[in-house]
Amino acid sequence: MLLLTEYVVLAILAFPSSFLVLGMAGGVLATLIIGASTYYTSHVLWRYCMKHPEVRDICDAAFALTGKRWAWWAAFVGLALNNWAIMGLHVNAGATAIQTIRGGTECTLVWAVAIAVIMWFFSNLRDFKHMAYIGIIASTTMFICTILTIAGHGAQAHPNGWAEGDPITITVWAPEGTTFVQGMNALLNIVYTWIGHALIPSFVGDLERPEDFPKALAVSMAFEFALFTLTGAIVYHYAGQFSTAPGYGSLISRYGKVAAGFTLPTIIIVGILYSLVTSRAIFFQIFSEGSPHRTRHTMKGWTTWVGIVFAGWVISFIIGEAIPFFNDLLSLISSLFDSWFGYILWAFAYFELYRHNETRSRWAKLEYGFNILILITGAFFFVAGTYASIQSILNSYAAGAIKAPFQCTNTGFTFTA
Repeated sequence: MLLLTEYVVLAILAFPSSFLVLGMAGGVLATLIIGASTYYTSHVLWRYCMKHPEVRDICDAAFALTGKRWAWWAAFVGLALNNWAIMGLHVNAGATAIQTIRGGTECTLVWAVAIAVIMWFFSNLRDFKHMAYIGIIASTTMFICTILTIAGHGAQAHPNGWAEGDPITITVWAPEGTTFVQGMNALLNIVYTWIGHALIPSFVGDLERPEDFPKALAVSMAFEFALFTLTGAIVYHYAGQFSTAPGYGSLISRYGKVAAGFTLPTIIIVGILYSLVTSRAIFFQIFSEGSPHRTRHTMKGWTTWVGIVFAGWVISFIIGEAIPFFNDLLSLISSLFDSWFGYILWAFAYFELYRHNETRSRWAKLEYGFNILILITGAFFFVAGTYASIQSILNSYAAGAIKAPFQCTNTGFTFTA
């Protein structure tokens, strides 16, 4: 349930916009190939955690790989920036969903504060046991939202924004004139949705039977392959060039507002999950293994925990509201950190796990070569993705599309019908 909570999220509704840039075939192939690589590298990560049971989070994994304390800090900075940015995104997404439902003209910033306060309050949970139960609500409501979005596009006569005489156009591959920056950002959106490795060591480390993790991984991945691919393909088929991110923006009012409402539980609960993982990484460094503040209800332990959680949400809110090119920044963070957390680190983990394997079978040789490809893929996303993200920021500034920090305008979708 934690894996489904992590993966069945609002970002699924951004797949149609990626298909719009990559084309139907390009979008499907990208989704399947990136998903397959995610499944494999997640399995390698689990194998590494089984060999190193002292690993409790992604930072410990980086330390175990290198034996260097700086690696722990580098991984922590990546984890914190990645998670705080995602938490900030959820603040904005929650406010946008509320404004879409209400159709009002109130200041979006007010709703952003309200959503942030709600997520902060419930982030004071300290273990994953309760989150697993709450995660059922998040994944279920997001699944319902996705089905509503898909069904709504099939039921409506035309997508939101359509005008009389407009043909709905779809392409097999990327449309003519698509730039490398546009294509790379669409690809990074798919990578961002698939890559969830940063939370996996925390899940495995908390399991009573960590050897059972591959079962949960297989079930959740099978579900995600179907949901991600079908959502992108079907919505893009019906909405064509009117595809939006999130996908409920291309629905007409009667369907779009309902779908937006179902995103709210997921937005809140997934924001709490990312806060929990980040806060635990900090908390475990303040109180070492065996400390009574970890396992008992001490005043010092709870005061420290509440302070960490509060500081994390303040930072997230500032990131989400103060940085004017937030969407491009998220692509930048995805290229900078998902390339490492999703690919590069686990290629090195594989090399360490099997470095003493003197007699390699044919399968072992193929797997070794595949991990070299994984390493090259991560390096490509790191270099090319970072370039594309920075160039997209520059293009947005040049086009005057950058919003002012802490703006008070209505960011909800406007429905034409």
